[in-house]
Amino acid sequence: MLPATISTSVAPETINKVTRLFNGSVSDILHELLQNARRAGASTVAVSTIGRAGDRLLHIVDDGHGIADPASIVTLGRSGWSDTIARREDPAGMGVFSLAGRDVIIRSWSQAAHQGWCAHIPASAWESSRPIAISPDPIGRGTSISIRMDSAWEDEVLPALSHVARHYPLPVTFDGESVEQTPWLDEAIYEERWNGCRIGVVKEHHRRGGAARLNFHGLTIPCPMPVVQQ
Repeated sequence: MLPATISTSVAPETINKVTRLFNGSVSDILHELLQNARRAGASTVAVSTIGRAGDRLLHIVDDGHGIADPASIVTLGRSGWSDTIARREDPAGMGVFSLAGRDVIIRSWSQAAHQGWCAHIPASAWESSRPIAISPDPIGRGTSISIRMDSAWEDEVLPALSHVARHYPLPVTFDGESVEQTPWLDEAIYEERWNGCRIGVVKEHHRRGGAARLNFHGLTIPCPMPVVQQ
């Protein structure tokens, strides 16, 4: 059974500290939400924008198993993922809090309750602890998140998504068009598998230690790695 309301119970100073982990950029937010979609077993992610300039919404929709408990989205540190995912990836339970302080509408399917639900979280509700109504929704699968965009995002969304989705393991679309993706080890001249990891040897002449050399399901990380020179 779904709750009638949910509410945040996080101190305002904690909300402010979220920016130490998330810089609030559209790139950061897309990284977090795409990782959530992957963990939810989605097969594809669709990103789109709607509305006129200055009053535009950013939509991220996946076809995963949805969010069973609406309270998990406003409980800092509570991820709600399965034991298998918790052991494998140790998620911090802060993904949706990358949206803290933003006007957000979340629609999702709850397998546990066998119904869809919808929550509108105004920007001020993240730190006010006021009740957030949970209403029935006709969504039949997955999760849809709509975010009121900053004006600065107008020119940033597509470049950010192109970067985030480039090595992401699921197909991604933007406004109905496929986002270009390339295999992470496409340039490797040798590949080794070790403890669930894929390690590639790349012949390169220009990239140095600051280049992204680690890939966590699409999240690429700059990291110095061993280099062999002749």
